[in-house]
Amino acid sequence: MLKGNILLGLFLAIGLCLSPPKANAAGLSTGFSEVKIENLEIGKSYSTKETVGLPLVVVNTGDEPVDLKMELLLPQESELKEGFEPIPDLSWIRLERTEFKEIEPNEHATSDVIISIPPDPRYQGKKYQVFIWSHTVGGRIGVGLKSKLLFTIAKAKENE
Repeated sequence: MLKGNILLGLFLAIGLCLSPPKANAAGLSTGFSEVKIENLEIGKSYSTKETVGLPLVVVNTGDEPVDLKMELLLPQESELKEGFEPIPDLSWIRLERTEFKEIEPNEHATSDVIISIPPDPRYQGKKYQVFIWSHTVGGRIGVGLKSKLLFTIAKAKENE
């Protein structure tokens, strides 16, 4: 009996040593993957939350809490949607909030995105693109995603 218990203990110890450690899954998701807003007017500001009912919401799909940061990025030429150009100045876009601490699994971070078009007629009729990069900071595993914001500016009115 003692010999059997020793063998059983030995097999359990070997099994525990050979089993892989638990992998921590990390991930983010958003419904704000590609948002297009049309016919914005020069000299005005727009909220994606109010204009299209879509603030930027990022969900922690991982199994551990994460710290999250949201940053604006200019697209590279190869990343541009056909007919669009990079936004002339990142200052046109403002995020209501850019940093979030300890987002628990299945919880979300939310930020309104504000677009402000300068009152310059040369922007009328143009189509612009910008990315919002939402990514984890710190931690052992880094994950991120790019949200594409596309917007068009209305053409000049006939009587202008």
